[in-house]
Amino acid sequence: MSPDWMIDERCHAGEEHVDPAQVARYDEKIPFDPAGEIDLLCEYGLSAEDTVVDFGAGTGVFPLAVSEHCERVVAVDVSETMLEATREKFEDHEADNVDLVHDGFVSYDHRGEPAGFVFSKNALHHLPDFWKVEALKTVGDTLEPGGIFRLRDLVYSFDPRDSREEIESWLEGMEPTEFTTEELHAHFREEFSTYDFLLESMLEETGFEVLEATYSRGFYAEYVCRWRGE
Repeated sequence: MSPDWMIDERCHAGEEHVDPAQVARYDEKIPFDPAGEIDLLCEYGLSAEDTVVDFGAGTGVFPLAVSEHCERVVAVDVSETMLEATREKFEDHEADNVDLVHDGFVSYDHRGEPAGFVFSKNALHHLPDFWKVEALKTVGDTLEPGGIFRLRDLVYSFDPRDSREEIESWLEGMEPTEFTTEELHAHFREEFSTYDFLLESMLEETGFEVLEATYSRGFYAEYVCRWRGE
Protein backbone atom coordinates (compact mmCIF):
# COMPACT_ATOMS: atom_id res chain seq x y z
CA MET A 1 0.00 0.00 0.00
CA SER A 2 1.40 3.39 -0.98
CA PRO A 3 2.04 5.92 1.81
CA ASP A 4 -0.22 8.95 2.03
CA TRP A 5 2.57 11.24 0.86
CA MET A 6 3.05 9.35 -2.41
CA ILE A 7 2.25 11.27 -5.58
CA ASP A 8 -0.89 10.37 -7.53
CA GLU A 9 0.50 10.33 -11.05
CA ARG A 10 -2.99 10.26 -12.55
CA CYS A 11 -3.39 13.88 -11.46
CA HIS A 12 -0.44 14.83 -13.67
CA ALA A 13 -1.35 12.82 -16.75
CA GLY A 14 -2.73 15.75 -18.73
CA GLU A 15 -6.18 16.00 -20.31
CA GLU A 16 -4.93 14.90 -23.73
CA HIS A 17 -3.96 11.52 -22.23
CA VAL A 18 -7.20 10.75 -20.38
CA ASP A 19 -9.99 12.27 -22.46
CA PRO A 20 -11.36 9.56 -24.83
CA ALA A 21 -11.99 12.02 -27.66
CA GLN A 22 -8.42 13.35 -27.52
CA VAL A 23 -6.90 9.89 -27.15
CA ALA A 24 -8.83 8.74 -30.23
CA ARG A 25 -6.92 11.24 -32.37
CA TYR A 26 -3.63 11.04 -30.47
CA ASP A 27 -1.69 9.17 -33.18
CA GLU A 28 -2.81 11.71 -35.77
CA LYS A 29 -1.99 14.63 -33.49
CA ILE A 30 1.44 13.31 -32.45
CA PRO A 31 2.66 10.93 -35.18
CA PHE A 32 5.58 8.72 -34.23
CA ASP A 33 7.63 6.30 -36.30
CA PRO A 34 9.40 3.91 -33.90
CA ALA A 35 11.68 2.33 -36.51
CA GLY A 36 14.69 4.48 -35.65
CA GLU A 37 14.30 3.76 -31.96
CA ILE A 38 14.22 0.03 -32.56
CA ASP A 39 17.29 0.26 -34.78
CA LEU A 40 19.09 2.09 -31.97
CA LEU A 41 18.13 -0.53 -29.37
CA CYS A 42 19.31 -3.27 -31.72
CA GLU A 43 22.66 -1.49 -31.96
CA TYR A 44 22.85 -1.79 -28.18
CA GLY A 45 22.12 -5.50 -28.29
CA LEU A 46 18.34 -5.94 -28.31
CA SER A 47 17.62 -9.60 -29.03
CA ALA A 48 14.73 -12.03 -29.26
CA GLU A 49 15.36 -13.13 -25.65
CA ASP A 50 14.96 -9.66 -24.10
CA THR A 51 12.24 -7.98 -22.07
CA VAL A 52 11.47 -4.34 -22.93
CA VAL A 53 9.47 -2.02 -20.66
CA ASP A 54 7.88 1.14 -22.03
CA PHE A 55 6.97 3.76 -19.41
CA GLY A 56 4.25 6.09 -20.67
CA ALA A 57 3.34 3.72 -23.48
CA GLY A 58 0.53 5.94 -24.78
CA THR A 59 -1.45 4.31 -27.57
CA GLY A 60 1.06 1.48 -27.91
CA VAL A 61 2.91 2.48 -31.09
CA PHE A 62 6.35 1.61 -29.74
CA PRO A 63 5.34 -1.55 -27.79
CA LEU A 64 3.62 -2.95 -30.85
CA ALA A 65 6.66 -2.34 -33.06
CA VAL A 66 9.26 -3.62 -30.60
CA SER A 67 7.20 -6.74 -29.77
CA GLU A 68 8.43 -8.22 -33.06
CA HIS A 69 12.04 -8.00 -31.88
CA CYS A 70 11.96 -9.33 -28.31
CA GLU A 71 10.46 -12.00 -26.10
CA ARG A 72 8.32 -9.80 -23.85
CA VAL A 73 7.09 -6.20 -23.75
CA VAL A 74 5.53 -4.46 -20.77
CA ALA A 75 3.51 -1.37 -21.72
CA VAL A 76 3.02 0.83 -18.65
CA ASP A 77 0.72 3.84 -18.60
CA VAL A 78 -1.09 5.73 -15.85
CA SER A 79 -4.04 6.43 -18.17
CA GLU A 80 -6.59 3.64 -18.51
CA THR A 81 -7.91 5.43 -21.61
CA MET A 82 -4.50 5.14 -23.26
CA LEU A 83 -4.20 1.50 -22.28
CA GLU A 84 -7.60 0.75 -23.79
CA ALA A 85 -6.42 2.27 -27.07
CA THR A 86 -3.29 0.12 -26.82
CA ARG A 87 -5.36 -2.96 -26.08
CA GLU A 88 -7.47 -2.43 -29.20
CA LYS A 89 -4.38 -1.91 -31.33
CA PHE A 90 -2.79 -5.13 -30.10
CA GLU A 91 -5.96 -7.14 -30.64
CA ASP A 92 -6.02 -5.95 -34.26
CA HIS A 93 -2.42 -7.13 -34.74
CA GLU A 94 -2.74 -10.31 -32.66
CA ALA A 95 0.36 -9.52 -30.60
CA ASP A 96 0.50 -11.98 -27.71
CA ASN A 97 3.78 -11.14 -25.97
CA VAL A 98 2.76 -7.79 -24.49
CA ASP A 99 1.60 -7.14 -20.92
CA LEU A 100 -0.45 -3.98 -20.33
CA VAL A 101 0.04 -2.46 -16.88
CA HIS A 102 -2.08 0.38 -15.52
CA ASP A 103 0.51 2.09 -13.36
CA GLY A 104 2.80 5.08 -13.08
CA PHE A 105 6.53 5.67 -13.29
CA VAL A 106 6.96 5.81 -9.53
CA SER A 107 4.64 3.07 -8.34
CA TYR A 108 5.41 0.42 -10.97
CA ASP A 109 6.64 -2.86 -9.50
CA HIS A 110 8.32 -5.02 -12.13
CA ARG A 111 7.44 -8.71 -12.12
CA GLY A 112 9.42 -11.45 -13.79
CA GLU A 113 12.94 -11.37 -15.17
CA PRO A 114 14.65 -7.95 -15.13
CA ALA A 115 14.34 -5.99 -18.35
CA GLY A 116 17.25 -5.59 -20.70
CA PHE A 117 15.81 -2.35 -22.03
CA VAL A 118 13.53 0.46 -20.86
CA PHE A 119 12.07 3.03 -23.22
CA SER A 120 10.26 6.27 -22.41
CA LYS A 121 9.16 9.11 -24.65
CA ASN A 122 7.69 12.41 -23.45
CA ALA A 123 6.42 11.04 -20.14
CA LEU A 124 8.98 11.94 -17.47
CA HIS A 125 8.33 15.68 -17.78
CA HIS A 126 4.88 15.20 -16.24
CA LEU A 127 6.56 14.70 -12.85
CA PRO A 128 8.17 17.34 -10.61
CA ASP A 129 11.92 16.94 -10.14
CA PHE A 130 11.77 15.08 -6.81
CA TRP A 131 9.44 12.54 -8.38
CA LYS A 132 11.57 12.31 -11.50
CA VAL A 133 14.31 10.97 -9.24
CA GLU A 134 11.89 8.46 -7.72
CA ALA A 135 10.84 7.44 -11.23
CA LEU A 136 14.46 6.92 -12.29
CA LYS A 137 14.97 4.71 -9.25
CA THR A 138 12.05 2.61 -10.49
CA VAL A 139 13.64 2.36 -13.93
CA GLY A 140 16.87 1.15 -12.33
CA ASP A 141 14.99 -1.44 -10.27
CA THR A 142 13.37 -2.67 -13.49
CA LEU A 143 16.61 -3.14 -15.43
CA GLU A 144 19.22 -5.84 -15.22
CA PRO A 145 22.80 -4.66 -14.52
CA GLY A 146 24.13 -3.21 -17.75
CA GLY A 147 20.61 -2.71 -19.09
CA ILE A 148 19.85 0.18 -21.43
CA PHE A 149 17.50 3.09 -20.75
CA ARG A 150 16.42 5.06 -23.82
CA LEU A 151 14.85 8.37 -22.79
CA ARG A 152 13.37 11.05 -25.02
CA ASP A 153 11.69 14.10 -23.56
CA LEU A 154 11.20 17.84 -23.50
CA VAL A 155 14.28 19.14 -21.68
CA TYR A 156 15.65 22.67 -21.54
CA SER A 157 19.22 23.08 -22.77
CA PHE A 158 19.22 26.87 -23.17
CA ASP A 159 20.96 29.23 -20.73
CA PRO A 160 18.68 29.59 -17.67
CA ARG A 161 19.33 33.33 -17.71
CA ASP A 162 17.60 33.47 -21.10
CA SER A 163 14.53 31.40 -20.19
CA ARG A 164 11.82 33.96 -20.94
CA GLU A 165 13.32 34.99 -24.25
CA GLU A 166 13.90 31.36 -25.29
CA ILE A 167 10.37 30.28 -24.41
CA GLU A 168 8.76 33.23 -26.17
CA SER A 169 10.92 32.61 -29.24
CA TRP A 170 10.04 28.91 -29.27
CA LEU A 171 6.32 29.67 -29.01
CA GLU A 172 6.48 32.26 -31.77
CA GLY A 173 8.44 29.93 -34.03
CA MET A 174 6.13 26.94 -33.68
CA GLU A 175 4.69 25.93 -37.01
CA PRO A 176 0.92 25.38 -37.15
CA THR A 177 0.22 22.09 -35.37
CA GLU A 178 -2.61 20.16 -33.82
CA PHE A 179 -1.71 21.82 -30.51
CA THR A 180 -3.60 24.97 -29.58
CA THR A 181 -1.79 28.04 -28.25
CA GLU A 182 -3.30 27.34 -24.83
CA GLU A 183 -1.98 23.78 -24.85
CA LEU A 184 1.51 25.01 -25.68
CA HIS A 185 1.36 27.62 -22.90
CA ALA A 186 0.09 24.98 -20.46
CA HIS A 187 3.23 22.93 -20.94
CA PHE A 188 5.32 25.60 -19.25
CA ARG A 189 2.69 26.54 -16.70
CA GLU A 190 1.45 23.12 -15.59
CA GLU A 191 4.05 20.50 -16.57
CA PHE A 192 7.57 19.95 -15.30
CA SER A 193 10.22 19.92 -17.99
CA THR A 194 13.60 20.48 -16.38
CA TYR A 195 17.08 21.63 -17.39
CA ASP A 196 19.63 19.35 -19.02
CA PHE A 197 22.20 19.78 -16.26
CA LEU A 198 19.63 18.82 -13.64
CA LEU A 199 18.37 15.75 -15.50
CA GLU A 200 21.87 14.49 -16.27
CA SER A 201 22.70 14.82 -12.58
CA MET A 202 19.54 12.92 -11.65
CA LEU A 203 20.46 10.11 -14.02
CA GLU A 204 23.98 9.82 -12.67
CA GLU A 205 22.95 10.05 -9.02
CA THR A 206 20.37 7.28 -9.42
CA GLY A 207 22.88 4.84 -10.92
CA PHE A 208 22.96 5.48 -14.66
CA GLU A 209 25.90 6.10 -16.94
CA VAL A 210 24.93 8.53 -19.70
CA LEU A 211 26.32 7.03 -22.91
CA GLU A 212 24.72 9.48 -25.33
CA ALA A 213 23.05 12.86 -24.78
CA THR A 214 21.68 14.83 -27.71
CA TYR A 215 19.98 18.21 -27.41
CA SER A 216 18.13 20.10 -30.13
CA ARG A 217 16.47 23.49 -30.44
CA GLY A 218 16.95 24.12 -26.73
CA PHE A 219 13.83 22.13 -25.83
CA TYR A 220 14.33 18.49 -26.83
CA ALA A 221 16.64 15.80 -25.53
CA GLU A 222 17.51 12.18 -26.24
CA TYR A 223 19.57 9.96 -23.95
CA VAL A 224 21.00 6.48 -24.00
CA CYS A 225 21.95 5.37 -20.49
CA ARG A 226 23.39 2.21 -19.02
CA TRP A 227 22.22 0.98 -15.63
CA ARG A 228 25.29 0.39 -13.49
CA GLY A 229 23.37 -1.89 -11.15
CA GLU A 230 24.81 -3.51 -8.07
